[in-house]
Amino acid sequence: MAWFVGTVLLLALLAALLAPRLHRLEQERRADEHYRKQLQAATDHAITTAVRARLAEPVVDVHITIPMRVTVGDVIARALEDFALDVPRDHAAAMLRHRLEFRGHARWPDLITDAFEDEEDQTP
Repeated sequence: MAWFVGTVLLLALLAALLAPRLHRLEQERRADEHYRKQLQAATDHAITTAVRARLAEPVVDVHITIPMRVTVGDVIARALEDFALDVPRDHAAAMLRHRLEFRGHARWPDLITDAFEDEEDQTP
């Protein structure tokens, strides 16, 4: 019976010591998730703005396609404007690549972006 009480006391002590660390880890996880969601929203807004700008251009010649232009700078500016979020260039480029691929724009032959250039610069 004494070993049971000792085990329970040891587990209670361990839980009391780990609780603040587990709480801090949960807060960090939530902060990271919040940052990711804001960056994704800013990226989607930048892409949508580029698509709308492209579609708003008048068609003067059916053989000329106006390119869609969205840059890493557009994402950084949108994150700062919409969420007051200071985003590093590599995070913005990675999210822009991800969202362009997810939305199917990465295969557009008339897409102008610098997101994929940043990826090539980082490969050894």
